[in-house]
Amino acid sequence: MSRLAALLLLATGPALASQTVCTFESGTSSPYYEVEFIGYSDARPMVVFSSTAFGAGRRVTLQPADYTLKQFNSSTAAVLLEFRNPGSGALPPSFTLTGRGGHATFTIGSKAVPGVFRCDLDKKDQRAVR
Repeated sequence: MSRLAALLLLATGPALASQTVCTFESGTSSPYYEVEFIGYSDARPMVVFSSTAFGAGRRVTLQPADYTLKQFNSSTAAVLLEFRNPGSGALPPSFTLTGRGGHATFTIGSKAVPGVFRCDLDKKDQRAVR
């Protein structure tokens, strides 16, 4: 589908309000890591990475072809994400994020970084916007 056709399709139907479903944060110590899961529900959220250790905190949207989301449940704050860098210097190094019930571990190389995994799914924010 061309970009123009996709834009026309979006313009003709109701749009859904996007939101951050869940966020991993490593805390305030350096380096800082954050992974956001953005979408409308637990189904195939967009994954956005940022870190003070990579790109000076610049936000990078990860492509689905480069990661496997083995588990994601916003109700129980459960996640198992494996990102594999395909050899691009524009992307962060490979990492794994595992968590449940608000606690999570971000593993990059041999370093395991503890943090929090919060989910703020509010069903009323998923309504159609006209």
